[in-house]
Amino acid sequence: MCPFPSDLITDILCRLPVKTLLRFKCVSKPWGSLIDDSDFVKIHLHQSLKTSTNIKLFLDNCVENDNEAYAVDFDSLCNLVQFPRPFTAEANKYQSRIFGSCNGLLAVYHRQEGIALWNPSTRKYHYLPTLGDDITMDHDILPGCGYDKNTILGFGYDVSNSDYKVVKMFRSKTQNCFKVMIYSLKANSWRRIKDCPYDIFTNYNDGAYVNGSLHWVGDEIDEFFGGKVIFALNLSTEEYFEVPEGDISFKKNKCGGDCTIFGYMNAGVLGGYLCVSRRYSTCSIEEHVNLWVMKEYGVKETWTELLHLSRDEWLTNIFHTRAIAYSRSGEKILLDDGGGCQPAWFNLGNETGETLCILGVPQCQRFSTIIYVESLVSVY
Repeated sequence: MCPFPSDLITDILCRLPVKTLLRFKCVSKPWGSLIDDSDFVKIHLHQSLKTSTNIKLFLDNCVENDNEAYAVDFDSLCNLVQFPRPFTAEANKYQSRIFGSCNGLLAVYHRQEGIALWNPSTRKYHYLPTLGDDITMDHDILPGCGYDKNTILGFGYDVSNSDYKVVKMFRSKTQNCFKVMIYSLKANSWRRIKDCPYDIFTNYNDGAYVNGSLHWVGDEIDEFFGGKVIFALNLSTEEYFEVPEGDISFKKNKCGGDCTIFGYMNAGVLGGYLCVSRRYSTCSIEEHVNLWVMKEYGVKETWTELLHLSRDEWLTNIFHTRAIAYSRSGEKILLDDGGGCQPAWFNLGNETGETLCILGVPQCQRFSTIIYVESLVSVY
């Protein structure tokens, strides 16, 4: 019997989940070499992204003294898997948190222990080297506190150089700016780049990776308005730029109030598009935020208002709410309130919410949620 053509084997294998592929590496040396090959890793990732398969919902445990995190198939919310974290948790110590997801890799931050890149699918992680003395010994840098609002983070992929990069910003004591370090996975080292020319006014503001750039919301230096600028850092050129904002003309909002003043709260990614939430701080009717999505990147006319959120029993911390993903049907959006409560579905049709319940996950615990795609991408 003639063996299968190699291209047919590749086409079949690239459609399988990572867990199966890791088992199949033992079938033969040629299969093991194929699955480890960098070109196959890219083909497998591309197939998963193109077909929206092998998508996982990651639930990062926010409870101290618990080292477990969880993941489920996003579409079915079944097949629960538990993971030990790269950083262990101790009572009354700083908790690690996920601050980015890209091509199957998660970026994990711990204020005392550092940063790790983690592939939950392969169970591999890589601890980043410590920063150089030019930053660690810089007395002009404000120390972190609480949620570490003086440190801003981001993680994404440099398409031009096929490199994964981590961005870490430190608030200056005297210069009213953020000093910025960037880590290259290829070089496995940190280096200093230009200071961030914007002030990032709030915590819960990790960079949103879209179109080869990391995005934040903030203000011009020395012009604190509470989030009036959407800006980005291109990971290939390492240059900063502003993203055009959408319609800011006044119109009566769904609440019925005169919502003339707003500030951007955070930038995110929804369905592959850049999204931002607007907080209307002068509304006399109700506290609320609106979510806007940029349907064509860089084109201001394509900003579209998607949903209106007010405080409700299923969503209380609205000002830090993040949109996680659309449901498979596109009729619902999964929301995370940023406060460690259970995530919730928002139904776009009838504008109602429903707390997410996943079989096997402790309901009394608090989680931060993020989407990732299973992949074979290496953390080295």
